[in-house]
Amino acid sequence: MPLTSEAAQRMIAASHEKARELGVAVCTAIIDPEGRLFAFGRMEDARWLSIEVSQAKALTGAMLGRDGPELANMDPSIVAALGSMHGRAMLAMGSVTTLHEDGDLIAGIGCSGATDEDDGECAHAARDAY
Repeated sequence: MPLTSEAAQRMIAASHEKARELGVAVCTAIIDPEGRLFAFGRMEDARWLSIEVSQAKALTGAMLGRDGPELANMDPSIVAALGSMHGRAMLAMGSVTTLHEDGDLIAGIGCSGATDEDDGECAHAARDAY
């Protein structure tokens, strides 16, 4: 199933619901496999810096097709170089989440605003809502 606006909004709603359960406020970004912002949501109390960080996390997942634990095995200088090549920040953090279906990358998902662990729980809630 391709990524649709309806599915992306459902994913954002699920990540924000998880954030409320955790008592945090996050921004959630959904990036398509080509590295373009597909959907974005910011909770009322999420810090402004989380706007960019959530998008950088989602971009990292989409461009590299890997989740945070896999990214931890990559040389950080490679991730930084790839970001420089594209002129956009890339963050190889544990909470970076990807959505795959039948072996195909559907989206990169990034949440930011809390600890990396809580951000990851929110991103996983988004992925699971797909």
